[in-house]
Amino acid sequence: MMSDKAVWTMIDDQHAMLSGVLNRNYIPQLWQQIAQWQPKVERLDLDLSAVLSTDSAAMALILHIIDHAKNCDCHIMLRSVPNKLLTLFEVSNAMPLLVEHIEIEIEGESG
Repeated sequence: MMSDKAVWTMIDDQHAMLSGVLNRNYIPQLWQQIAQWQPKVERLDLDLSAVLSTDSAAMALILHIIDHAKNCDCHIMLRSVPNKLLTLFEVSNAMPLLVEHIEIEIEGESG
């Protein structure tokens, strides 16, 4: 059986995936791995569909990834963001930081 710990997987130059449990127990080792990643493209899709659970450390991790990529002239697009993570971003007023990195339908809002 696969372990629940957080895993960063580069699928190809334009696609990566975060999976497992993204919490303060697992993120430090994950961050060391991501910090060594040097984007080779202008845009990277980051799939979060296999994320099992998250906490506020996951939110910090995602913002760090976006920032790290931006410093390398790469734009991150988040895919299949778990609802719990979206809620975390909303309640902590971090959504404005993510607006251009996420494609979501927000009900009741247009434009």
